[in-house]
Amino acid sequence: MNFRFNLLLATCLASALATASYGQSSGTVTLIIADEERTIPVWSDQSDWSGGESWPSINIYARDFSDDGEEPALMSLSFEASGWQPSVPEMDMVLYENRKSVGKLFAREEEERGGLAVTVDSHAFDGASLSLTGSFEATLGSSDNYGGDIDLSQGIPVTGTFDVVLEALE
Repeated sequence: MNFRFNLLLATCLASALATASYGQSSGTVTLIIADEERTIPVWSDQSDWSGGESWPSINIYARDFSDDGEEPALMSLSFEASGWQPSVPEMDMVLYENRKSVGKLFAREEEERGGLAVTVDSHAFDGASLSLTGSFEATLGSSDNYGGDIDLSQGIPVTGTFDVVLEALE
């Protein structure tokens, strides 16, 4: 009986901790990549913000694996926003062909790494929720070391906007 109680308690605690660490973020990211526009819903379990209201760290993950005939889409955009001036932005995007992952593209802030620029147009707090709109622009390239060095020789320009509500990471 004691073993079952401890097992039940451990299961409930693990479930509560897993649930508490992620809110229900929402919104969309609209990309224009290779002259093609695509609106992708935010992946609520992976998108969040942390830090303080004057220096948040933003993580936006968007994905679309629908069966509407389009290839899947998976991208991430993260940045710091000290005084609401975005810095150290990073963007990753998974490429798909015939519904299979065929590669990953990266962009970072430095010009030789894609020149990723992020602009925050508006932000508002409501308790632990952060409403955020903005835009980004970069050149995506391949990398053998997860964005450490980015090959822009066949770079792909990308622009986009985001309109999201992010929950605080607890």
